[in-house]
Amino acid sequence: MLMKHKTFSLLEKIEKKKIEKETIKIKNIYLHKKKHIKQLKLLSGYQQEYLRKIHDKLILGVSVHQWQNYNSFISVLEVIIQDNINTIKKDEKIIQESFKIWSKNQIQGNIWKHLNMIHKRKILRIKKIKDAIINDSHIQLKFFKKV
Repeated sequence: MLMKHKTFSLLEKIEKKKIEKETIKIKNIYLHKKKHIKQLKLLSGYQQEYLRKIHDKLILGVSVHQWQNYNSFISVLEVIIQDNINTIKKDEKIIQESFKIWSKNQIQGNIWKHLNMIHKRKILRIKKIKDAIINDSHIQLKFFKKV
């Protein structure tokens, strides 16, 4: 009976550790995603600024060398922006999967906690019954000693 109690308690602790681990993972990935969103906004701003500059220069006239520099820089920005978008999508998928795992662990933890509480109540009832039996035996022994 005691082994069963330790098993439920141990399983409950394991689930709590899993929940903590998953929570930390979700927080870290969320911060990573937030950093990439901030970087994406900054890069998009740079891209818009350079597109505006190239447009103004095209109207006034631009040399081929400057056109190539602007064009290559904007191409690099587009690649970096696309990488950030892909990273953000990947982080979002990982966060969703982690939430599913976290939810599953939460349910498992509640189950083990519930079973642990049921088992504790059963042990308490058994102890009360044993104590009552011992008290009854003790009272009967006293009664028979008087007689």
